[in-house]
Amino acid sequence: MSIPSVHGRAPGPPLSALIREWWFLWPLGLRVLAWIFLAHSYEIAVFQDASWQMLAGQGVYARFSPWLSAAGDGYYAAPPLYAYMLWVSGRVAAVLGGHWWLHQLLIKGWLLLADLAVMAYFLRRSPAAARSYWTMWFVPVVAIGQVQPDLWIGLCVLAALHLALQERWIGVGLLLGVGAGFKPAPLLILPFLAAYLIRAGRRKAVAQVSLALVAALVLGWIPYVLAFPDTREFAEVLRFHATRPIAGLTIPSGILLIANAGLAALQLVGIQLSWAEAAYGAVVRAGVAYPVVTLGVFAALLGVAARGRPWSLPQTFCLPMLAFLAANKVVHEHYLLQVLPLLVALGLNLRGTAIAFSVYLLAAGGPLRFFPSEFGLPSTVEVLLPPRPGVIASIGLATVSGMAALAFGGQILRLLTTALVERP
Repeated sequence: MSIPSVHGRAPGPPLSALIREWWFLWPLGLRVLAWIFLAHSYEIAVFQDASWQMLAGQGVYARFSPWLSAAGDGYYAAPPLYAYMLWVSGRVAAVLGGHWWLHQLLIKGWLLLADLAVMAYFLRRSPAAARSYWTMWFVPVVAIGQVQPDLWIGLCVLAALHLALQERWIGVGLLLGVGAGFKPAPLLILPFLAAYLIRAGRRKAVAQVSLALVAALVLGWIPYVLAFPDTREFAEVLRFHATRPIAGLTIPSGILLIANAGLAALQLVGIQLSWAEAAYGAVVRAGVAYPVVTLGVFAALLGVAARGRPWSLPQTFCLPMLAFLAANKVVHEHYLLQVLPLLVALGLNLRGTAIAFSVYLLAAGGPLRFFPSEFGLPSTVEVLLPPRPGVIASIGLATVSGMAALAFGGQILRLLTTALVERP
C-alpha cells in the first residue's frame, strides 16, 4: 500500500484541459445540481435549526434532548467544529435576508468546498486517483446531499498520512485533531500510530503527535465553551450514541433488515409468528451492548499492530478506519467518506464496495429523502402507491437494503483483510 507523490506533486492536467473532458464535466454538473437541489430532508432541518441556534447564542447541545423527544431521532450530535460553520452560514444568510434556500446553499457550500479540496489534492498528486474519485457518482449525493461534514474528516486523514510519510509529526497530530473536531473517528488512529512509532523507536514522535492532537481538540472546543452556555449538555450526545440501536451499512443491520422485512411479509399474508417477533425484538434490544464487540475488535487489531508483523504507515492509517466501518454498530452512508479519499489514494479495488453502497443508497429510504421538505415532495416512494402495493414496495426496498448492507459489510471485511495481510 502506497500513496502517490508523497514528496512532490505529479503533473496534472490544467483546468483548461479538464473542462473539455466528459469524465470531468458530468460529475461537475452533478455536483452543481446536488449543491442547488439536494438536501436530506431530516438532516437539513436539523442543521438549519442548529445554525439559527448558534446565531442566537444558545448553542446546539441544550436542544438535543427536547428535539430527540419530539422527533424521535438525533439532533446535532458531534463536536462543535461543524457548528462553527453552521454559525457562519446562518450569519451570512441573516444578513442577506434569511431565505431558507439561501441558508441551505450556504450550509452545503462548506461540503462542496471539502469535495473540491479532495479533488484538488488528487489532481496535484495523482491524476488517475483524481479521475477515480471524481467519477464516483455517489460522492456528491452523499457528501453534499446528506449535509454531513464527513468528507472534511476524510481530507484530514488523507493529509495526515501524507505528512506522516514525510515525518512531520506535529502536523499529523494537528490534522487528526481537526478531523476529530468534526467527529471522533480519527482518534481511533492514534493508538495504532503510537504502536507504529514505538516499534520504530520514535517515542519522541508519539509525544509530538499526541500533544498536537490534544492541542487541536482543545482549541476547537475553547470558543464554544466561552461563547455558549450548554457545553455540559454534550453528555446527552454521548448517551445518545451509546444507546442507539444497530443500524446502517453493517452486517448485523443487514440481517435485522431482512428479518424485519420477512416478518412484515408474513403479516401481509396473514401469518403471525409471535415467537419470531419476540426474538427479533430481543435481538434489537441486545444490540445496545454491541459496543463490546467493537471494543473487542479494536483491542485484537491493536494487539496485532503492537506484536505482529510491523505495519506500514498506510496500513496504520487505513486499518483502524476500515475496522470502524466493519465493527461499529451504526454506519450511516456518509461514514464511508471518512475513509474514502484514503482508499482511493491507496489504489484499493473499490468496485464491489461502490456497487453495494450505491444499491443501499438508492434503496434505503428511497431517493426522495434527498430533497428538502420545502419542495413539497413525498418523503418516500411508497406513499405514491395504494396502501397494499405501498407496503409491498416498502418490504421489497427493505429486503434490498438489507442485502446491500450485507454485501457492503462483506466488501469492507475484504478490504480490511487485504490491507491486513499485505506486506509493508
